[in-house]
Amino acid sequence: MEETRRALPCADLIKISEEETELLTGYASPQEAAEYLIREGLQIVAVTLGKDGALVATKDGCAVVPGYPVTAVDTTGAGDAFWGAFLYSLGQLAKTPSETSLQELMTIAAFANAAAALCVTKRGAIPAMPSLDEIETMQNIRR
Repeated sequence: MEETRRALPCADLIKISEEETELLTGYASPQEAAEYLIREGLQIVAVTLGKDGALVATKDGCAVVPGYPVTAVDTTGAGDAFWGAFLYSLGQLAKTPSETSLQELMTIAAFANAAAALCVTKRGAIPAMPSLDEIETMQNIRR
């Protein structure tokens, strides 16, 4: 973990799980961990909270974005699905991390939460990765 801590000044954004917050930052609370990472110079922090969704943070603050209620079959790959969808959606903004608002980040996290929720409804990692259409359909169900 020390190697990871040393690399933090080189990063603009990070995704960690709720279980990793204390290991990486010394804070057990996801919000305190995210705020610490922002103070350390990161522009965007995402902390996955399992079925409860994700906490996202920027210099403008923190917000919890709720997850999607599904019946989990296998959680393998959920973090990868979340982060892949998060990065895809962030890339669609065509903004730098420092230009991304907290409100935009909340929309991105909702998209990523949908991807993770879909992933856990199937077995395996790669076979469970949802398509763009599946993620958009999941988001439309919530609306």
